[in-house]
Amino acid sequence: MSSTQRLTRIAFVAAIFYVGFRMFADILYLEMITFLLFVFAQVLPRREVVAAAGLCALLQLLLHGIMLWNIAYLLIFPSYACLFSLGRNWFEKHLSIVPFVGALASFLIGQLVELPFLLVGKTITWVYLLMGLKTSLLQAGLSFVVFLFLYEPLKNKLKRIIRS
Repeated sequence: MSSTQRLTRIAFVAAIFYVGFRMFADILYLEMITFLLFVFAQVLPRREVVAAAGLCALLQLLLHGIMLWNIAYLLIFPSYACLFSLGRNWFEKHLSIVPFVGALASFLIGQLVELPFLLVGKTITWVYLLMGLKTSLLQAGLSFVVFLFLYEPLKNKLKRIIRS
């Protein structure tokens, strides 16, 4: 694959990540970026999925402002993509654990975006973490269901698309 094709694929995947992230951002408790990062990390080369995740986070930052949680996405999205990609072989052997990992990652994303508020103050960070706990738990439950029913079909379709 040429570098132009690789860059085009990274940009296209970043656009999918961004659209998936923004499309569900206004629906409370439904967070799809973790699912998309996970599925693409199981199929694409690590460099490509991490670059696409970083580009998606950069788009979010540039289009929606320099805010603490948008800066957190610059760290979280590529980190998730890398971790999910590193665990690719393990996840392939332990498919029954994938929905639980997805739910945990979805729960953590809601908590991790609150950590930059430590720059503002420890008390406000704890308040944000505790207020977001219910949301993160519900988000994890919905993500579990999404992973349970959509992970295998989407991964298989994506593999077929990439092969062709």
